[in-house]
Amino acid sequence: MAITTKAALAAELRISKARVSQYVKAGMPVRSDGKLNREEALRWVSTNQLSQTYEDKGANRARKLEKPSKLKASPGPMVGNYEPEVAVARAILGPAYRLIAERAVEAGVSIEMAYALALRVASELDDLGSKTLVRCGFPGFAKTLTIGDLCDVREFPDPDWPALAKKTGTTFDELACERFVGQFEDTAAA
Repeated sequence: MAITTKAALAAELRISKARVSQYVKAGMPVRSDGKLNREEALRWVSTNQLSQTYEDKGANRARKLEKPSKLKASPGPMVGNYEPEVAVARAILGPAYRLIAERAVEAGVSIEMAYALALRVASELDDLGSKTLVRCGFPGFAKTLTIGDLCDVREFPDPDWPALAKKTGTTFDELACERFVGQFEDTAAA
């Protein structure tokens, strides 16, 4: 068990010390002496922060630094490259991000809102699916791995954001969408 400080974790994740303090307020585990268990902190950041392409708030770096334990194979036959439980979860979660974005645009929301909804709901579906697999006895998820962690990201295709933006009568500005997501997260945390 490696012990670290908030400042050292901030430097390692390339985020501000204030961001680490926000994480502590949001529930990141802290030792009684005010220091952090590095592995628990990395796991918390990688599990609790949405993966974003512009400003990931340390989540992508935490995922790279975190060393997940090896998964034990399910006793059932493999479905492609996956255990049956993961194959089913993957089949549901894989298209979810794209479908959520498409349905949001069809419902008439802005491209920024569609982007935020797709990220948020797909992430929560991944979390719910992972927790369900733990309850069902699939051992690989007991270490806070997600379905997305176990699958090649190419299996989770992104929506065609420029085409969806065109349907809303706008152009796709990823930076504007990321800023909107940041505002959406800030209001949700308040």
